Amino acid sequence: MELIAVRPDRQGRGRGKGLLKHVEAALSERGKGVLLVETSGKPQFEGVRAFYLKCGCEREARIWDFHEAGDDKVAFRKAL
Repeated sequence: MELIAVRPDRQGRGRGKGLLKHVEAALSERGKGVLLVETSGKPQFEGVRAFYLKCGCEREARIWDFHEAGDDKVAFRKAL
């Protein structure tokens, strides 16, 4: 498992999209056909979830109360 993130004061400038494209290219070069990403279901992560949808990911699953009560895990999938 790898984590990627962009500092809040640097968001909205294409850095996250660039990171995601780099990860997708690296996976494709290794013969992988699917990218799976996970994030929190908390309201403050709505922007992150919207970002993944905008980048072509589809919501695959929601695991209720995964991290703690009220904090779900939301998984996204993208075919490469």
